[in-house]
Amino acid sequence: MARTKAEETTEQEKKEAVPLLEALKRYHVKLTFISAILGSAPSNKGVYENYIASKKPDATMESVAAEVAMIPEELPPTGKTIFRVDPDTKGLIFLAHQIRGFLKESASAITGKGLTAYKSKIDKWVFVNPDKIFIKRNGEIVTAADGTCERPLRAVTAQGPRVSLLSSEQINEGVTVEFDLLVMPLGQKEISEELLDSWLQYGQFQGISQWRNGSYGRFTYELSEAKAQ
Repeated sequence: MARTKAEETTEQEKKEAVPLLEALKRYHVKLTFISAILGSAPSNKGVYENYIASKKPDATMESVAAEVAMIPEELPPTGKTIFRVDPDTKGLIFLAHQIRGFLKESASAITGKGLTAYKSKIDKWVFVNPDKIFIKRNGEIVTAADGTCERPLRAVTAQGPRVSLLSSEQINEGVTVEFDLLVMPLGQKEISEELLDSWLQYGQFQGISQWRNGSYGRFTYELSEAKAQ
């Protein structure tokens, strides 16, 4: 039975369809930190497993186990926040979701209503590669924090004002991280290189990780379009 012209056109379109990886817009990003960074993961494996890793919308048994493995066994289960550690290299890392979280916060502050439903669009269209982003100093992977930052936390409770002491691992300024931002085809019109550039500019004022409102984790950046892989 002969095919109709419409069927032939559809078949030709299928043959000419560009594979998704080739249709992605890929941008390479390098962040250079201009202020110290504080660790944001609890040192208690149980707390991390029950209240952080397992609460993610896409959490699976395997993903939770992989994240919990980034909390070193030798650390005492204190209230201190630490950097996640890659189990294989022992290097200190950021996770991809921390970068996406920064982009959402920046979109809220910079773009506002100029990009409707920005959180949903970032979730659907913008991805970070790799999942583990190594923190480096002079090109070498950082394997230990430079020190500890302690600061008071004041809160008003039913029993009256309370002050507690917070403690976090600290890496000093000057370190770098590098990663790619991948933008899906449907998102490329709204999430352009210019928009990503404006979001990254926010990093010099509001940074990444713990106590960013206290000017920690601020950075400068380099953004460039990369070739599809």
